[in-house]
Amino acid sequence: MPFIHVRAYSGRDVEGKQKMAQAMVKAASEASGAPETAFTVVYEDIDREVWEKEAAPILEQLKDKVVIQSGKLV
Repeated sequence: MPFIHVRAYSGRDVEGKQKMAQAMVKAASEASGAPETAFTVVYEDIDREVWEKEAAPILEQLKDKVVIQSGKLV
């Protein structure tokens, strides 16, 4: 089961999160061939004030798994 985990600045409403999740699932399904029904999307809000403290360490731990960073393939 494909799993998409989004960590983003807080402030988006539920409808915005759902719209983003649907777009990611559609694109990922088309690219991978997996059915849209196979995907799970988790959306985690992180306040801007604690982004560096909470998100930066996670990105550092996962740096060897990053595929796109700042909009560019790595």
